[in-house]
Amino acid sequence: MSATDPRIAGWAGQILTAVDDSIAEGILPATVRSFTDMHDHCDANDFLIDAGVPYDGTEATIELTVAVQDAVTAALRAPDRPWCTHGTCRFPGHDHTTTQTDDGTDLDTPAPMRCTDCGQPAHYDTRLGDYRHDNPAAPDCFLIHATKR
Repeated sequence: MSATDPRIAGWAGQILTAVDDSIAEGILPATVRSFTDMHDHCDANDFLIDAGVPYDGTEATIELTVAVQDAVTAALRAPDRPWCTHGTCRFPGHDHTTTQTDDGTDLDTPAPMRCTDCGQPAHYDTRLGDYRHDNPAAPDCFLIHATKR
């Protein structure tokens, strides 16, 4: 199976969108880095089914499924994969803004939130009731920490 097959890229794209939605909903951790890792948190095969990846048990569909899984894994591991950030986050339970400076002075307009300890981009997660770094790979710090499982 060719990694340049447009069907594989299409299915992988659909699955990555669903993965991002699942991360935003708290089903998957933001640190998931492979298709196999997703099985620790849900039935990852549902992503394949929902995307419409054909499977009938034949060698051809097994190879196709593996190629899609490999494409998803490659995208999850890409160093430029975007994280939850101000302006691009789609999850309504994340507040990426602040109305105060680090010293407590009120701002005229909301500004992107940053961790007051390390300066990394941050957000308040209403589902968790806690502050988090936007990038789950950010190092732990005194005030907030990366989401880890």
